Amino acid sequence: MSHQYTAYPLGISRLFRRDGNHSHRGYLYITSMSPGLLANDHLTLSLNLTANTQLFLTDQSATKVHPMPISGSKASNDYDIEIGERAFLEFIPHPIILFKQASFEQKIKIKCHPKGQVFWSEIIIPGRLTRGEFYDFNYYFNRLEVTGLEGELWFTEAMRLEGKDNPFKTDHLFASCPILGNIIIIFPPQNLQLLKEKLEKFEPVNGWDLKIGTSILPQHKGLLVRAIANNTEEFKTYLKYAVNCVRYLNHHPMLSDKIL
Repeated sequence: MSHQYTAYPLGISRLFRRDGNHSHRGYLYITSMSPGLLANDHLTLSLNLTANTQLFLTDQSATKVHPMPISGSKASNDYDIEIGERAFLEFIPHPIILFKQASFEQKIKIKCHPKGQVFWSEIIIPGRLTRGEFYDFNYYFNRLEVTGLEGELWFTEAMRLEGKDNPFKTDHLFASCPILGNIIIIFPPQNLQLLKEKLEKFEPVNGWDLKIGTSILPQHKGLLVRAIANNTEEFKTYLKYAVNCVRYLNHHPMLSDKIL
């Protein structure tokens, strides 16, 4: 790691090596001294992976988005990521928990070399479920843009998830599987179909209510995975399986059980 800068409330850990004899991948942990995101909080994260760099990035704990009762107030995150030739980023943060009356926006921009790879995930929890909160937040908005290093558009998506005004929140599908999961994988086209088949072969534990859908991104740049689950552990188990599918096809060591 050649350069790093952080400002309150964010920090970053020292670089760890957790792959045994395979020392090419570094592991970093984003830390925070804040209890969560409050109204008008705005955080930015910029990351540049140079050629042949491999990084696993996660955070310290769940992102708690607190109530914002004043109309028009919100919290926001911006990510600006650049991936060099044969660089590989795995960004697997802990869940986003949308408290009652929370409003949260994320903007993610990824610039990637044609031979770079990205594994990006998110888990959305629609409230403090154990306290009876369920889709009581205001809204969650996420805009993702993936381009080449010269700015040519590969993939873009915008998602707005309504909370208290969501007409489908009482639908059986949402009620039985409240956990929402998304995965974006930027991956070489020659092995893309094989990866898709592996991701769809996951066999949930008996009694689990985990539903998964995959689709190939435009120009065969990678895969989009959507999932809904009854609880976070179900999706985290699938998430680890998906990471290891990508690592297997790259001939990389499997992810340790202690990390996810």
